[in-house]
Amino acid sequence: MNRIIALGLGLTIGLAGCAGGGGDRPQSAASVAGRTMQVTAANGQVSTLSFDGGGGVRASFGGRDVSGRWAMEKQRLCFTWAGNFRECWPYATPLRRGETRAITSDRGNVVKVRLQ
Repeated sequence: MNRIIALGLGLTIGLAGCAGGGGDRPQSAASVAGRTMQVTAANGQVSTLSFDGGGGVRASFGGRDVSGRWAMEKQRLCFTWAGNFRECWPYATPLRRGETRAITSDRGNVVKVRLQ
């Protein structure tokens, strides 16, 4: 399960919890809300992350779907999967549509992320 989490965000999926509170959301949060990211793990596995504006995220990979939560926290994009697995990506500068970026999570998982 940690490998799956590793890919897509680390997904094979990965990432984090940072629950997104109310109030004003940072510009970087606006850059992912309502968007989709393609995530490619070091082993070549491709996952798709779909972000909703309310802090929910769905990861699709290998014919499976996993739901979690996302939030911005101290210039990091964080995910929580299965209620307790947390992983964060550095996210000081928002991705632009079509841009691909190599990211190393706080758990050491390396992925390539493309905002669609």
